[in-house]
Formats: sequence, structure tokens, C-alpha cells
Amino acid sequence: MKNAFFACLLGIFAIGCASAPEAVSSRPLDDLLPRPQIVETRSGCLSANGDVKVVRGAVPGAPADVAVEAYVLEISAKGVTITAADPRGERYARVTLDQLKALSGGRVPCCRIVDWPALRWRGFMNDCGRNYLDFDAVKACVDVMAKYKMNLFHWHLADYHGWRLESKKYPQLQRKEAFLRQIGKYYTQEEFKELVRYAAERGVTVMPELDVPGHTLAFRRGMGIETMAAPGTDKVIADLFEELCSLAPAEVMPFIHLGTDEVRVQPEYCDDAWVSKWARTVNKCGRKAVVWAPGKKLEPGIDTIDMAWYDNHITNSVNPVLDSARMYNGSWNPFAVVARTAFTKPCRWSVASGRQIGAITCTWHDDNCGDDNTRLFRDCMVFPAIVGFADNYWRGREADHMELWQRFPAAGTPNFDLLADLERRMAVQRDAFFTDFRYPFPFLKQTQMRWRLTDEKGTVLAEAAPQAWFAMETDKGVSPNVPGFTTNKVGCVTAETWIEAPADIDCGAWIDFTCFGAAYGRTSPTPNLGEWNKHGAKIFINGEEIAPPTWVQPNMKATTRSIKDQDVPYTNDLLDKPFADEGCARREPTPIHLRKGVNHVKLVMPKKGGGSKWMGLFSPVLGSSAHPREVPGLSYRARP
Repeated sequence: MKNAFFACLLGIFAIGCASAPEAVSSRPLDDLLPRPQIVETRSGCLSANGDVKVVRGAVPGAPADVAVEAYVLEISAKGVTITAADPRGERYARVTLDQLKALSGGRVPCCRIVDWPALRWRGFMNDCGRNYLDFDAVKACVDVMAKYKMNLFHWHLADYHGWRLESKKYPQLQRKEAFLRQIGKYYTQEEFKELVRYAAERGVTVMPELDVPGHTLAFRRGMGIETMAAPGTDKVIADLFEELCSLAPAEVMPFIHLGTDEVRVQPEYCDDAWVSKWARTVNKCGRKAVVWAPGKKLEPGIDTIDMAWYDNHITNSVNPVLDSARMYNGSWNPFAVVARTAFTKPCRWSVASGRQIGAITCTWHDDNCGDDNTRLFRDCMVFPAIVGFADNYWRGREADHMELWQRFPAAGTPNFDLLADLERRMAVQRDAFFTDFRYPFPFLKQTQMRWRLTDEKGTVLAEAAPQAWFAMETDKGVSPNVPGFTTNKVGCVTAETWIEAPADIDCGAWIDFTCFGAAYGRTSPTPNLGEWNKHGAKIFINGEEIAPPTWVQPNMKATTRSIKDQDVPYTNDLLDKPFADEGCARREPTPIHLRKGVNHVKLVMPKKGGGSKWMGLFSPVLGSSAHPREVPGLSYRARP
């Protein structure tokens, strides 16, 4: 049964050896991200003085609902012609052209590109309610979105820990007493207006969210009320939405997100009719009301968009749908991003296609970031997620493969080719555009690796597994379809790879045996000094054991504690302590030495029971954890 379990979970891969490809290809048309719908190559290159001519016209083959963003980009030796029906399409043609210029080193290949997005709205959400993000860092998110043809920035501005948007009607919401973290940190109305303008100039629409009536601890503390049912609260919230709508015209800011989800404790209960009143207030201001699904049900006749955060709560609705289910960035390790972006199909439900208007990947950061706001980008894979999902939302995905989030497909299969190609293009983009980026871009390739996995009896469970990380238990929403398997399963798995190096190399390595996600709370205690994790995991390179870091915060328990009437989910002894070095991307790589020739790497991963993840992660790395690169010239095999 155990062998069958691991064979099912990890797959049986062809035995073989794979060499790491070069990080940057010499074929810029193949490196574009998002990948265009149609690319026709031509001979020659664009001359340095080539003009850009713009023609207004329809794009052949573009679906009607995305025709305004479609474009034709024709590059000849004499110049460039852009055909687009709308300035939005012209913008994306220029984004593609700029990317080609950078990737080709100025020798832009002649070609004809016909392109349009799969989804109308392609978004990224950041939770600035729990953790305030510096205004310049918010702009950086918009910059990266625009560079990769994302067009909807969902700005989550209010949550348990802070009401982060200035109100001149109710300035008490900015009192220090209203905040639990980053005390007094909020965005002024002028900053909000500036961000809306800044984003619009780059083709990005801002969708602000004031999350009510749940998630309103900061609101209640600021207003000095005990419950959302307090008399007059319905008017206060309506006033706040009117004030929000006054900050930008409806044609520039057409969506207002009301939250409405997770109303679970007495202080957050209010009259259901109030929620519909707030949505109608938004409609009267010329905006569509966006609500989480599942969430509070609105009365009929309200112009509403459902934003799905859980899989099966939109099929009975008649509203348009934005999808964010299973696309939350906050609980992934650095190697999980590419599989999520490759094998998640947005808007996959059996509802009318006209209702499937877009998708949004969300960064939730439950843990306290402290005063260092850039920690958000170290704790979560923010920018790799934006880049990967940009390809997903623009190009689309034909099928959904949840089973491949943790178990990669076999090398040589179409799904593996899709994964490896996306990973390669993300690495090319990283090297071309994020080398000097002021925020972390923690991303490394892993499909070139080959691992053999055995159980404690020496039975081979999988061969030539093409990934750098292994999570060997059920995860929320992911089923390996093994009857009777639970999080209490015990045993030991050994992962081995043989790395051939062209010379003696001193480099670093990302090594982890515990996944500390920044969302949903930290369910595992930190290791003791001298341990990699609580289960006794070890790693050996050429027979020499690699010592774990000297942990900054050793032996911290993950014991849940409650605070009366505050209802802050996942509150525990770790949650309010910012991460230090928990997680390989949050600390500098572990120094290792690879000798010339073949090197044997062995990860020993026992599990003694309990609910913590049973996992291991290893990858050689050059540079810092904020800006890592693959070690060139290495090849991997699953046999000595």
C-alpha cells in the first residue's frame, strides 16, 4: 500500500539524465511572456531607425469580448506597423515590442504577431489591510503588472489590522487605536488618487476593497463601537463607500469591492439588508459592486460581480464572475509558483462563458511584516506569481491539473513541455528585467533536476522526478487519491540526485524541510538549534552532513491563542512575530561545495506523525536569495 501511495503521488518517471539549459535563449520570439497567440517569423531584423506606424482596425480572429485589447504587430527591416481597434490593443503591441527590443539586444527579429487575451480582466490583489505596503512598493506592483499585460489591481485596503485608506468624513478611522500593526500607517486620499492615475496611465484599473461587515476589527476600534449592528453603522459604511467613489470617476474606477465574506462572529453580525444597501450605494455612484463568493447574498436587482475565493459557490449565481480560487500566493514555497501558474485553469466551472470575465491572483500575508514592508516580497512569491499568472490569464489554459501542483508530469509529456517552457521563459524574464530590481524576485528553475525516491525499506518509489521540492502528504484542495492516507502518516523517504559539475564550485543552496507559508497561519513550530525540522530531517552532500542554520527564532511553538471579540483568524504565537530566517528564500543560501565530476546529494525526510508538512527542498544557487540564479553547467541524474 505504501509503495502504491508514493507511486501515485509522485509518479513513475523515465530514468534519465538532464542538463540545465542556458538561462537566456538567443531566440527572443520564443522568450516572450505572455506568449502571443500567433507568431509568424520572417527573415531579417528591424533597422535601428525603423518607424512605428499605427493603424486603427479590427484584428482578424480576435474574440468579440476581448477585441479591444487585440493587436497585430508587424516588424520588417524598414519599420513597425501596429494594427489595433483600440488604444488598449496598441498599448499591448508596444509592450511586446519593448520586450522584444530588450530580449534581442536591439536586433529585433522581423515577424508578424497576432495576439489577444484569453480573459478580459487579468488581475493581482495585495492585502494592505493586514500589512501596510509602502506606496512606492505598491507602484512597483502596478509597474510589473503593466509590463506583463495585467490590467486589474485589486487593492485590499481594510482588514482586521488596519483601515488603510484615509477618510475625511470619519477621521477617527486613522486614530492609533484603530490599528493592530504598522500603527498609523495608511494611504492618504491624495496617494489613492495618485495611484489610480498612475495605474490608468499604464493600462491598469484599480479596484479598491473596503471589506465589510466581516474583517472589521480596525473599523470597530476606530469608530469606538462593539458590533457592526450598532445603530448608525449602516449609514457610516454607506458614507465611506460614497467617499471612496468620489476619489475617481466611474469610467476610470468602475469596480468597488465590498468584501462581505467570512462574517463568523457576533461582533460582525448586522442586518443582511444593510449589505445590499451598501451595494446599491456603489451602484448609485455608477460602479459595479464586487463581492466575495461565498459571502453575503445581495438582494435582486443589484449590479454585482461575484469574486470566487472557493471552488463551488458561483454555479447558482447569474452574475459575472472573477475567479481567484486556488490562486492565492502566500502559502507557496519558491518552487510551487510555476506549477500553479502552469496547471491552474481559471474560470473552469460549467457556467456560461459570458459570465467568466477574468481572474485574479491574490497575495494574502496573515503574518506580521513588522516595520520592513519589503518583507512581503521575501515572504511571498509576489513578482514571480504576477509574471507566471500573466501568462496564464493572457494565453489561457486548456485543462486544470490540480494533481500536478505537487507532482510534476513525466519528462517528455506535453504537460512537462508546457511546464518547462513556462519555467524557461520566466527565468529569461527574471534575468532580462529583474536583475537590478529593487525588490526580491525569488525564482529558480527545477525541471532540469532528476531525483530518485525510496522508502525506509529501500523500495524505489519514483525515478527521475524533475523537481527540486517534494511535499508528500495531502494538502488542502489537493488529493493524491490514496485511500486512507492522512496527515498522521509516518515513515521515511530518501530523495537522491547525482549532480555532475564541470569544475570545483563553491556556491549556495536553497534547503528546506518545513514550509512556513505567510498565509493561513504557521502550523509548524520552528526547529530547535541543530535541527532542520522537528522530524529529524538531514541532508548529505558526498557523504558529508550539511548543518542547518543557526536559527534566529528557534523552538517557537505554533500554539493557537484567542483574543476576546477580535476574531483574527490563525492568531498564534508565531503570527505576530515577523519571519526571520524560516524558509530558504528568507535567508541567504547555505554554502555548499560541489567537486568536479559527480556529486551525490541525499535528503533524508522522516515523519513522526502530526499535521505538519512532510517535505524536502534542495537546489544549488548562485547569488542572493532575493535575486537567485541557477548554477550553470550542472547536469542531474537519478542513478550513480
